[in-house]
Amino acid sequence: MASTACGSDEPAPAQADPKPEATTAGPKDLSGLLANPHDDPSQDEVMDADFTQVAAKGLLGVPKGMTFAPDTCVNYVRLGDAAGTPLQTAPAEQMGKLNGWMQFNAASPVGKDHNLGHDNFFAHYVVELSGLDVKKMGDEAISTCSDGTVTLDGKLTGELVNTTLDAPVVPGATATFAIKQRLQFAPAKTPADGEILKKYYGKLDPNGGMMRQKYITMVAFGDVLYFGIVGEPQYVTKMADNFGKRASQKGLA
Repeated sequence: MASTACGSDEPAPAQADPKPEATTAGPKDLSGLLANPHDDPSQDEVMDADFTQVAAKGLLGVPKGMTFAPDTCVNYVRLGDAAGTPLQTAPAEQMGKLNGWMQFNAASPVGKDHNLGHDNFFAHYVVELSGLDVKKMGDEAISTCSDGTVTLDGKLTGELVNTTLDAPVVPGATATFAIKQRLQFAPAKTPADGEILKKYYGKLDPNGGMMRQKYITMVAFGDVLYFGIVGEPQYVTKMADNFGKRASQKGLA
């Protein structure tokens, strides 16, 4: 005869079911959040890449032969790790593990070494980053680059200035920030200088120099960052709106 608990004839008390182990949330589904902002998308050849491909192909890297001072003029998005690693210069192995997607058109400077014409281009990405602080990143881009420079082939230096734009209002977003970036070279003093400018930008302006303006928007939904860059100011709000609507539909808000 089997004995009961403590030698009693009373049945043993029922044991409570063990508590399930805590589970950590998996990566968010960030696919399908990027949309071509141009009014006529049929004119664009568009490429999409996840961050494994972004890292392997160096798609966030600065074009070869270009250097910026200070570096934060263009390199202010941080991974959120203890080291404050910049996204653009993170080791490929580290960047490739990030949950994210990038989209750009063939006219964009993404992945190009030279001829960065910037005509009718767009490029944007969405990525999950720990400790995301869009305002801090934007403030760094502005405060450190009120009088920056860009140098081509180590020979020709121009101005690079970031200024603040009115940030787009995106329902559900935890933070937004917008930047106007002006890049300008004085009229070429020698034919050799002109050839350097044409190598990188395709053609000279009528005055023999070169000036380009780019417009950047950053939107945060918690720890998800949207970063978009485009050559025409009218698309800044449209890019942010498109992302915000799709992010809300995905339940990121």
